[in-house]
Amino acid sequence: MTGAHDHDEENVMRRRRSRNRSETASPALAFGKLPRLLLLLVVLLPIAEWSASAIMARLDSRAKAVTLSDDDIVKLYGTDQPAQYREALAEMPQAHDGTYAPLTEYRMPARQGRHLTIDGQGIRGGVMGADGPRVVVFGGSTAFGHGLTDGETIAAIMAAKLAQDGRPARVENRATPGWYSTQDRIAFAEMLATGDKPDVAVFIHGVDDFLSCGKPERTAWSDRLARVGIPAGLETVVRQSALAALVRRLTGMPEPSGPVPHNPACASDSQAEASLARLDANRRLIAAMAERFGVKPVFVQQPVPTYHYDNAKRAVPVEPHLMVPYVPVAKGYARLAEMRGTGKLWEQDLLWLAELEPGEANAYIDPVHYAPAFARLIGETLARRVGDLLPATAFDGAIPAANPPAAQ
Repeated sequence: MTGAHDHDEENVMRRRRSRNRSETASPALAFGKLPRLLLLLVVLLPIAEWSASAIMARLDSRAKAVTLSDDDIVKLYGTDQPAQYREALAEMPQAHDGTYAPLTEYRMPARQGRHLTIDGQGIRGGVMGADGPRVVVFGGSTAFGHGLTDGETIAAIMAAKLAQDGRPARVENRATPGWYSTQDRIAFAEMLATGDKPDVAVFIHGVDDFLSCGKPERTAWSDRLARVGIPAGLETVVRQSALAALVRRLTGMPEPSGPVPHNPACASDSQAEASLARLDANRRLIAAMAERFGVKPVFVQQPVPTYHYDNAKRAVPVEPHLMVPYVPVAKGYARLAEMRGTGKLWEQDLLWLAELEPGEANAYIDPVHYAPAFARLIGETLARRVGDLLPATAFDGAIPAANPPAAQ
């Protein structure tokens, strides 16, 4: 009996030792696998992020696909080549497509398309026109030429018209989607501060100034930059992760809100008044800088569909809800016109085009962006004003005098 009891006790002790070894080995085994798991994550996560980024880019590209019918494009553009404008629309960047730029927060990245080119300085279509005085054009998406080919923008039309009229100039389209007068002022000051001085500077204002309200001032990129400034943490990683964005897109989860909400368009009369005062102040500041540096400025009060224009003339009707965001522009323009009528609007160097219309041709391809015929009319009208400001050249439309005979 004693032997059997000793045998049983020995078996129990053996099982206990085996269990202890197993319990001791499990943490050690897990700890040994941890570096491999971390290495796997380090390798796989960047691949997953890159793949998610590529998928998101493809999804965004599909989201940009033009849903207009060929018949609508023919009516809107006055063209018999709808495929060309379908491609042009697909190439157009938005404000959120920009890349960081000092002081102005963002500008459009360089790209080369069939209908749209942007160089490394953010200039669309390259330097247009022949040798001669230099003209730079600032503004938002309407001046940039959203939906138009490189040769149909206001700046391109102006360059062609100046050359046709015998006043050739080098024209640069520096307009950027989403920019308003404050960014134009900063960009112009930066040019001058670095010794980059044009002969004439054109500032096309109207829509974006009344879509950017509130204090402190914010641009279309302010929220993105504010997110970058958040201390590193899980929330920041998730917010900026392409993989997390893809999961949200596929599952329908809402986008995380930014740390500072973007201030939308002017929601009240007081905000519209504040934006009008800001526009006026920016123009005065630009004019003062231009005078000191010997630059001739031109401020264009651009046409907008919510002032003076009869939207029943549109070749393709626009759903009313798509025009709602531009109600603040109507408020702002009504006040501008009132001030102009009473002599309270500062009109030095101002080209008032608010009532300009393209006759029987279609004016807009969407709620606010110009059709080719309207962009052409604005560009040619602007060319007449700019041509009067260009410094005289050696030729200036006349035949140069013959060289005098050499002294005997």
